Amino acid sequence: MTSTINPNVSQTFAKHQDNMMAALARRIEAAQAVNDLQLMKLLEQERQQIAPTAAPHRDRRSLSSRLKAFKQRVAEVLFGGTELQVYQYEQGSDQWWYAFDPQTGECVYADSEAELRLWIEQNYQGR
Repeated sequence: MTSTINPNVSQTFAKHQDNMMAALARRIEAAQAVNDLQLMKLLEQERQQIAPTAAPHRDRRSLSSRLKAFKQRVAEVLFGGTELQVYQYEQGSDQWWYAFDPQTGECVYADSEAELRLWIEQNYQGR
């Protein structure tokens, strides 16, 4: 039995990883701002674990195009609007959600829409 992979899946994973890297860059910047060396060390370990070169499922874009995409994501996070950013990802029957609050730097990965809505109600609404 052969399976085909939807080309959008690898793009979605690339976008998901770019979003994680952008959120991580924001957290690193915040740790640097308060000179929290222990947190910076932990965040660097996290960066190494999720870095694009460490992911075997990544698409075959060149390093320069991946770095460009990463820089664009970081710029969006650092200089973008203050609106809550919500993304939905799908792979086959699996779905998950990612939300990022640029005002606080907080983010969440949720396995269900209900879980995401609860996080939004507790952390974002009313601002």
